[in-house]
Amino acid sequence: MYHITDIKKMERCERLFWLSRRVQKSFTPYVQYTESMTSLMKERLLLPNDCFEGQANDDPALALQAFAEKKPLVNARFAYEDLRIKVPVLIQEEGKTILYMSYRSCYPKEQEAQYIADIIAVLQLLDIRIDEIYAIHLNAEYIRGKTLDVHALLTISDHFYNSHNRPGKNIFQLVQMKLRDIRPLLENMRILDALDEIKPKRTSFCTRGNKCSFYKECFQEESQPGAITNLVQSQHKYAMKEEGIQRLKDADLDRIEGTRHQYAQIMADTYGGLYVDVAALKTWRKDHISYPLSYLDFEWETYAFPPYEGMKPFDVLTFQFSLHVEEEKGKTLQHTGFIGEKDCRLAFIEALLASVPKTGTILVYNMEGAEKLRLVQLAQQFPQYEKALMQIWERMVDLSLPFSTGNVYDVRMAGLFSLKTLVPIFSSYHYEDLAISYGLDAVAKWREYQESEGTKKQQIYEELTQYCAMDTYAEYVVYHGLIKEVEKDA
Repeated sequence: MYHITDIKKMERCERLFWLSRRVQKSFTPYVQYTESMTSLMKERLLLPNDCFEGQANDDPALALQAFAEKKPLVNARFAYEDLRIKVPVLIQEEGKTILYMSYRSCYPKEQEAQYIADIIAVLQLLDIRIDEIYAIHLNAEYIRGKTLDVHALLTISDHFYNSHNRPGKNIFQLVQMKLRDIRPLLENMRILDALDEIKPKRTSFCTRGNKCSFYKECFQEESQPGAITNLVQSQHKYAMKEEGIQRLKDADLDRIEGTRHQYAQIMADTYGGLYVDVAALKTWRKDHISYPLSYLDFEWETYAFPPYEGMKPFDVLTFQFSLHVEEEKGKTLQHTGFIGEKDCRLAFIEALLASVPKTGTILVYNMEGAEKLRLVQLAQQFPQYEKALMQIWERMVDLSLPFSTGNVYDVRMAGLFSLKTLVPIFSSYHYEDLAISYGLDAVAKWREYQESEGTKKQQIYEELTQYCAMDTYAEYVVYHGLIKEVEKDA
């Protein structure tokens, strides 16, 4: 049995479709969904208790029977031959059939039209005609009170949204333009699925948006230091590789974009593996660094549905911080941290304010879209702490800037700029030595931590502490690695 989503996979990449039929991929969801969208949707639309609610692996005949009885349908499974679809809500009233598409997001985009059109194409093959289409989605401006107001949380729209999150084209009209005969597509899926192999073919879809989950299965690349495939922001690196250009230092200068990153990479590979703009580093240090030095890192959970008062859809809850403090250069590091549970926002703020020194630089890696933004959001939710939190974020300095601006590059970075990449370059430490190695793993562990007791809870607490502390110690290691390069030139 195929699902309508398989069409999207096939049209993106035939091998992606083929592999997805054979390999199961597990993943940790980035966003926490604490509410049932189905339950919220039923309440928002005031659906009766006797509406038909489909279940996984339902016989499609059940949905057809319920539709014939003119019942409202929720999550109904229909099928044409071996192509299956799931319809969020289907209602018949006043001689019209109305389709509601549900989105656990705030701004459903116009590219959703083809997916809806293919659902409708299946329904039409089953003699079900759709007269109106609406999107049910989260209201980005909703702020939760003490309880969840479903009618304020969920918005019903007859339009999509453009790339700027502005109201765009009418859903029904755009879907009508996208209608097509899905039977040839179904036949093509059957043909592809029967093949013994489909060879990988590199296209822009492999890395567009989120990198394809099967990328490693298709391209067993070795990120060797100095490899031309490590050239960042490059449209032509794979073409150069196919032509026999293997190293960054041999890049065709007429086919590079000429960014600072690329310059740093080529210079590093040309002159011994490391490029450092010492003058720029000296200026950065002089302008931004003062002791005591604080090394700070947060961990947080993202909630699609706001679980606590004062939160909006997709707000985050910062549940952990790690802080290493270096009072003077060469002094022993002092460490403190915090791990909270449930709605720990106030406890987090108070612990942070009590721990961070009142003066000196606060070094954070990639702070603008992370730690700084977290503090700004907390200040909005708890305005009584705005000034105190502002005094922290105004002293923050982004430790990633020397790397992201192209002032420092080591070929062992292989085109990557994360702390996990930098730590083994500047030290003998590795994140892989820890029980928790990645941010999403930490989030998953925190979810488990809140439900655990006794020794299991203590074990997770220690694992979370070690992971977050590794981030702030890594900042210390990387900063002093940079300063070592500056002092070589002194």
